Amino acid sequence: MSSNLSNTLHNIREYTKQHLELSKSHHFLFNCPINKNHEHADVIVIGLNPGESQTDLSFITKDITEETNEFDFQDEIGRSKASIKWYKTCEQMLPNSKIFLSEFFFWSSKDIKESFLEKFGYSFKQSPHFEFCKECNKELIEFHKPKLIVAPGASFATFFSKIYEMQHIDTLEIDGYRKGKKITQQIIQHYEWNGIPFIFTKHWSGARISNAEKEEIIQYLGVFI
Repeated sequence: MSSNLSNTLHNIREYTKQHLELSKSHHFLFNCPINKNHEHADVIVIGLNPGESQTDLSFITKDITEETNEFDFQDEIGRSKASIKWYKTCEQMLPNSKIFLSEFFFWSSKDIKESFLEKFGYSFKQSPHFEFCKECNKELIEFHKPKLIVAPGASFATFFSKIYEMQHIDTLEIDGYRKGKKITQQIIQHYEWNGIPFIFTKHWSGARISNAEKEEIIQYLGVFI
């Protein structure tokens, strides 16, 4: 892997040590290939931040561990059910793609609400570390030059599109029904970053996403891959 990304990983490790609250995480995630045989991504999937399952927490080290191209703790203990499910979902939504994972906030917590606040001392949107993560993600994107960047979680589109200074391209809405009432939901917020499609979608693992919505998302993303 490029020395540039090796340097980026080194910088993340050092940055973590310099900020005590980040070291409370079990692990961080950056440049993590779903298929370890792949060295370059054609799609990067960026989440909000990594979760922490009970299986994850069984991997105990003195310092924070990581899910990266250089070391993935889940390869040592076996992937958690949540991780296996997420990998399969990514492959379902982005078939035949070389997928690498990253996050808007690299460090893990059980959720982005109460557990996040308790662990880090600030709410998710008040994190002071988004700019650092942005610079690292820019290096990631510049290295891979992917066809597509996808961010599952359309409700955060406005927030992160401003941080990353993206250009809005399109919005896709779909009609559906909930409790017998017709509703219209946004399932795609399409932006561009440096000429690369950067697409926020309704979250793929959410309980309220329908098969019809998934198919619409798969078709929309498939145009770019």
